[in-house]
Amino acid sequence: LTITKSPPSTMAMAISTNRRRPHSLPKHGLFLSLFTTAILALSVDPSQETHETIIDYGNHNLEWEDGPSSWEEFGHDNDPSVCGLPVLTVEEWEAGRYWEGNTPVLVKNMTDGWAALNNWKKQEMIRRYPDAEATMGEGRLLGETGPDDAGKRLSPTTVKEFITKHMYDPLKYFFDRKIAIPKGMLEDCHPFPMPTRAYLANPEAGSTYALSKKRKVRKTPDRELWRDHLAISIGSDLQGLTFHHHREAWNTVIFGSKRWILWDHARWKGNEKLQWKLTRDWANGTHVTSAEWIRRLYPEPERTEEIRIYGHDCIQRAGYLMFVPHRWMHMVVNIGDTVSVISEVGLGIGDGKKPEDFLFDPDESSDDSEDWSEDNSEDWSEDDMEDDSESEDWFTYVNEE
Repeated sequence: LTITKSPPSTMAMAISTNRRRPHSLPKHGLFLSLFTTAILALSVDPSQETHETIIDYGNHNLEWEDGPSSWEEFGHDNDPSVCGLPVLTVEEWEAGRYWEGNTPVLVKNMTDGWAALNNWKKQEMIRRYPDAEATMGEGRLLGETGPDDAGKRLSPTTVKEFITKHMYDPLKYFFDRKIAIPKGMLEDCHPFPMPTRAYLANPEAGSTYALSKKRKVRKTPDRELWRDHLAISIGSDLQGLTFHHHREAWNTVIFGSKRWILWDHARWKGNEKLQWKLTRDWANGTHVTSAEWIRRLYPEPERTEEIRIYGHDCIQRAGYLMFVPHRWMHMVVNIGDTVSVISEVGLGIGDGKKPEDFLFDPDESSDDSEDWSEDNSEDWSEDDMEDDSESEDWFTYVNEE
């Protein structure tokens, strides 16, 4: 083996079998030369290119239950002094028509008999409904605008793509009220909870024939009905929408758990200062995530007392339905990988998102649209809350500038 002198930028090795090795190096010199060559070769990137680090946010667990859970930090046992909600059977829920009242309730065993208990297991959902379309976005921001008007804050996805590529991204939450749910997914949730089931059984209930006698006309507009469409929510541990309010709604958890903070509409209506002080990090002028609110702001005595007296702090486990009355302010934190379905007054069959739905920038606002100005106190008047015929389905109480 002979080491030949090469140009300064390279070192070549030539093998000779028929001559002696003139100027051969000592063994230790040979080793150092070869070692140096190897180090140089490994340390030099010929392309001189920089590569962006790619983080895998996919959920690669076998089942939903295998994911991380913050139960030790966020779970509790629904002590009456903390939660204070009645827990009903399905029969009690239906017989008492609690959806017509103004008190939140929990209903147990709501998913008994649902095919979703099998078909929506993690691997089975991906196998059956990989291309079901929806959108994903940051829970904190979706709580501000509502998913219908989030615009550029949302991006399109599918069930399979979200679960396998994005589910553990802290800025990605799968929630869409306009999702075009495949028929099979809807059927997996039969029998629907009441009153949603009543519409499915008879969509023309309460309608009468028009004067022409050619067709029936319902006196109650669609926006006032519990219709037969469901929204789907899929999120990892600590995900969830921040404080917001809307029409009457129920939320049923199929897998996982949720922690709810609910705040009585009658308490905060018309009082913007109180809304700000409870829901916002007013000391820093920011709107924090649901998990951060519970960790850092909720322990402050004024906030804790406000929820203890005028609200509820409850855990919703798998199989339970949570009923949220008209305009009650609420926020949610997932505990573990969580899958749920939602029905809301006026929520109709989804047609899916169109490309133009993602062009709107909710951060662009006119100079006179500041939600917290004195001029906007009328937004929370008694008349506005009682008559929603001209209002949006999803109300928020803050817009980030």
